[in-house]
Amino acid sequence: MTARPSDLVIGVAGHIDHGKTALVRALTGIDTDRLPEEKARGITIELGFAHLELPGGRRAAIVDMPGHERFIRAMIAGAGGLDLCMLVVAANEGVMPQTREHLAVAQLVGVRAGVIALSKADLAADDVLELAVEEVRETVAGTFLEGAAIVPVSAHTGRGLDELRAALARAAVAPRPADGPVLLPIDRVFVRKGFGTVVTGTLVSGTLHEADSLVIAPVGVEDEARPVRVRALQIHGESVAQASAGTRVAVNIAGIEAAETPRGAWLMREGEVALTTAFDADVTLLASARHALSRRSKLELAVGAAHTLCAVALLEGESLEPGSRAIARITTEDPVALRPDERFVLRGPPSLAGYGSTLGGGVVVRPVAERVKKRDTALARAKSVAEHSDDVEARLRAECEAAGLKGLSAQQLATRVGVSMDEAGLARAGLVQVHRERWISAAVASPVAQKILQALSAEHSNNPASRGLTRSALKPLGDDALIDAMLSKLVVEKKVSREQDTYARAGWKPKDPDAVPHLEAIRKAICSAGVTPPRVDEVAQSLRVEPKSLQPALDRLVARGDIVKISPEFYGDAAAMLDLEKKLVAWIEAQGSIDAQGFKTITGASRKWTIPLAEYFDVKKVTLRIGDVRKLRAK
Repeated sequence: MTARPSDLVIGVAGHIDHGKTALVRALTGIDTDRLPEEKARGITIELGFAHLELPGGRRAAIVDMPGHERFIRAMIAGAGGLDLCMLVVAANEGVMPQTREHLAVAQLVGVRAGVIALSKADLAADDVLELAVEEVRETVAGTFLEGAAIVPVSAHTGRGLDELRAALARAAVAPRPADGPVLLPIDRVFVRKGFGTVVTGTLVSGTLHEADSLVIAPVGVEDEARPVRVRALQIHGESVAQASAGTRVAVNIAGIEAAETPRGAWLMREGEVALTTAFDADVTLLASARHALSRRSKLELAVGAAHTLCAVALLEGESLEPGSRAIARITTEDPVALRPDERFVLRGPPSLAGYGSTLGGGVVVRPVAERVKKRDTALARAKSVAEHSDDVEARLRAECEAAGLKGLSAQQLATRVGVSMDEAGLARAGLVQVHRERWISAAVASPVAQKILQALSAEHSNNPASRGLTRSALKPLGDDALIDAMLSKLVVEKKVSREQDTYARAGWKPKDPDAVPHLEAIRKAICSAGVTPPRVDEVAQSLRVEPKSLQPALDRLVARGDIVKISPEFYGDAAAMLDLEKKLVAWIEAQGSIDAQGFKTITGASRKWTIPLAEYFDVKKVTLRIGDVRKLRAK
């Protein structure tokens, strides 16, 4: 059979010895105390489970949570997946410390509705019962139970049981959505003979099917994700083909032994939910907390069925006063599975005697938070995501901007925003695909695109005859995959054109390389002078232009091979320089070296030219200066 969509989970909370287990037994006929120690001591130590059919046909899984303060961890583990809370208060004793803590925990983990059962009503006189009702109303004021039905009941006489069932049916909330990532916090692990490992928990998201391939994480000293396969599913002791979010389910799994499966781990589909040790959250400190929270605090974090020590670092303010809230960076000792808007509980560390109680909790803003050097940067990123909590596209952009040029894969983005999107959806959100597995925000990519356009514009300006820049010439601009992605994007947007491996600004047409001002006049002036060419400024003066304006023509003549650059002031006829080099080599081979007078002899020129010419052949590595003479450089 298939789990009905109307199933819901009811948690039974309250102080120790207020009759929770007896009330569940009276409602369902099931004794949730299954451990010998529980029966011997008469108290609930572990979570107990039962099921109940409510008026109207809805089925409820009942989670009986320990009331003793020593077993609050088990209570918190059971509270995470609740739809309703049945807060049990003994009519003859009234509100007690664990009543308040259980109520606070249920509020912190996001329980949406509930009912208050005044147990042991047969032991309280009418006036005591009235006082108990008033005290309960005062206690729940301002919480999710404000205005909830208060039903006097007695597990011993049966008083009020029908009224309690009816009140639970009226309070029942809408079923949880069955879509989303599969996530089952594991609160119990055992071996069933003939079947093997069985894990149980409340499926808080997604839908489970027989034969699903999933993982359990974290597992082992390396906090790995262990692949497992779903063999079978049971709800309320009945075999089912699938189970949807909002149901208590037992999952028979293959691929891992019970001894290897820690309670507090998660059953999930690999890559759908972030497994993280650092996240940003909106943290609330209970008004009942004894002290303000300092800027950095070592606390205990409870999420799902897991508990781990954590460091809470406030991103705003120097302290958090009781009853206040603030954005904080939380770093955990052990990995935890988190979705956006996941709720958690914070407790004082066990090492602080008398302070090891529930202090507050919060809501996950960013399931994965990267390291940053500045506190303000982390705060700005967290606020950016928090302010757009209902806008998936805005959250995608914010997460990609935080990742910078490193980017994120589509899978990583899905775990951070809680929604999977295809490539078209990611592109609509303003993200740019880099290679196949990497997305960056347009805000991060835009400066790179601008650098490409600026580089192409500079090339066109400086080299009018150039077709553009090759891909290798653009390599210094940054990451190869990012440059390729930006070039492709600019080509699609028709801002850049491509011809084989050369890129240019769209519409660019290279000019005739010889269409340079004064090209022929400069060539004649230099080439006709042989080894005694005019200086660049002398040529410019004869043409009545600025010397720097001749540079394009000089560069083109050098590229054509008409002239060579002797020095910044002199350019010479290429043929004349080649002829002079032959004479120079012949002289030195005959004489062994050449001095200044020798240069004057073979050039017929004055010191004005011989010094630059001699240095030119040094630079060209034809000669080597030794003192006042030059010899041929060894080949």
